[in-house]
Amino acid sequence: MRVVSFVNHMEFEFEGNISKNAICLGDVDNDGQNELIVGNEKGTLAIFKGEKSRPVHVFSDLGMITAVAVGDIFNFGHNVLIAATGCGICYIYDFENVQLGDSMQDKGEMQPVHVQHIPANIKEILIGDVNGDGLAEMVVGLTDRVVRTYRWINIGNVVGGKLNGKLVGQNKWELVDQIGNISLSECSDGSPSVLAAQPGGTYFTLKARTHEDSDQDPFDENMPLEVLTKMSVFYHGLSSARLRNPQIETQIVGNIKLDKFRYNSDGEGNGSGKYEAIGEDGNSLEFPSSFGFVKSNLSSGYNQRKYSTDIDEEGSNGASSSYHQEHSPKPSVGFAVATLDGTLMLVHDGKIKWNLQVDHQLFAVHAMDVTQNGKDEVIACAWDGNTYIVYDNMYCVRFTFPHHVNTFKAGLYGIKGKQVPSLVYVTFNNRIFLYPDITMPHIVTTTVTEVLKNDPKYRHILEKMGIDINDQSKLRAVNHYLLYGKLK
Repeated sequence: MRVVSFVNHMEFEFEGNISKNAICLGDVDNDGQNELIVGNEKGTLAIFKGEKSRPVHVFSDLGMITAVAVGDIFNFGHNVLIAATGCGICYIYDFENVQLGDSMQDKGEMQPVHVQHIPANIKEILIGDVNGDGLAEMVVGLTDRVVRTYRWINIGNVVGGKLNGKLVGQNKWELVDQIGNISLSECSDGSPSVLAAQPGGTYFTLKARTHEDSDQDPFDENMPLEVLTKMSVFYHGLSSARLRNPQIETQIVGNIKLDKFRYNSDGEGNGSGKYEAIGEDGNSLEFPSSFGFVKSNLSSGYNQRKYSTDIDEEGSNGASSSYHQEHSPKPSVGFAVATLDGTLMLVHDGKIKWNLQVDHQLFAVHAMDVTQNGKDEVIACAWDGNTYIVYDNMYCVRFTFPHHVNTFKAGLYGIKGKQVPSLVYVTFNNRIFLYPDITMPHIVTTTVTEVLKNDPKYRHILEKMGIDINDQSKLRAVNHYLLYGKLK
């Protein structure tokens, strides 16, 4: 396992205890740059932007904030900020016409566009399309083993600066055990779902059907709290010999881009495209765009197999991962599971792709593209500050944050006009540390030869010299001469 050191960081001061999900990274002012939003148990909600060490906007006296989220819950085409308290008060702030700047003189003057009482004990909020209707819903996880979804129903125009509408309950699931966390994910058929972590490295897949219009008035006081639709609940017990405690707390993160299938162009000859699949061992399989046969470039010793590429009536085939004959198919997605006893797993199509065991208590897990190659890496953090960044083939690097961690978040943060991968640590002494732009060129250890082979100028020079790019012995001799001035 390699060890990395991130030096550049920003430090924010924010007093008060912060709940695990009362922090998020999101674009609240819709300028294309994410901000850091943090809330505490005293009811203070702060927004940090760019390189400013002090918040650009603060809200006070909201109550004990337990969860915050940023998303287009109104389905108006722009993000809003949502903050929920432990007693079930949901505040929605719209920054569409507000410029976040340096001035703090208007602190607390901005009023929420909507305030609503929803069930108490909220521990997490997600914003996204969970039923496939193209509209965003709000998903909340509660401390009493319940998951609920809400949809914004708009009636009429804005009245007195506030929207004329409300959040209407759509679905409700009551699970068996305490919920570690919830995450949005995509099923193998492309449909959206909600993953709910359960103790012992297990989880539920929650699926909701598209809500059917009802003759009932959503503003009728006698209407039930949830308009229950047809729902599906699937329990999954991942079998892993490394799980040591069936009651251990579990965290889950979905929608991890694995890039199992991707479209590429060979750049030679007639420029015909190919579908390239990443095998379970990390090697690649190339699928010609004609789908006539499969050409394998796996390493020697691999038992080559024939794959059926005939498309059936439903658009699927016999390969290990289904794909459609499109110009640019979507990459497949998976999810990661982390447990408090140090187990970290990546799951794809219901199977454990890799399993990593560490000697630290993992309490948070996220996914982010650190290498900027189109695939997501799994990022898990322990209470003692040890942070693991794991590539899809289980190559791992570790960063040790020098303080004990109360809350951890990984995501994009806007700084100097760019969205950069960042790590956010909240300590137990009222400090927030943000490590911006942790981009790494690669995680897997590589050689100079492999790096140079990806350089177009280097390839062009080799062509002029008549050296085959795949002739490793000649490449080593050329590189040895370039580095040391003599041939081997």
